[in-house]
Amino acid sequence: MIRHVVIFKAEQNAPLKEFKEKIENLKNIIPQIISIEVGIDINFDPTSSDFCVITDVDNIEDLKIYATHPEHIKVIEFLKPYILERKVVDYKV
Repeated sequence: MIRHVVIFKAEQNAPLKEFKEKIENLKNIIPQIISIEVGIDINFDPTSSDFCVITDVDNIEDLKIYATHPEHIKVIEFLKPYILERKVVDYKV
């Protein structure tokens, strides 16, 4: 299994709850997603990022399908205007 972790810093006015809904709904659309979760930062540390996305898929091929899926691209386009920084880690579980 592959775990895809993306950590974001966003504009102050970013609709984080809407991000969470749209991203987590991808599980209902993209069959390659085993699980997907969005964590919104609790603002304990002022230097932390604002939210993260953790997605599990079976293999690299499924990760490629997820990454290029038209519905995933729509969500990315919705997020883009608000994103200041993005970091990614992909690893085998």
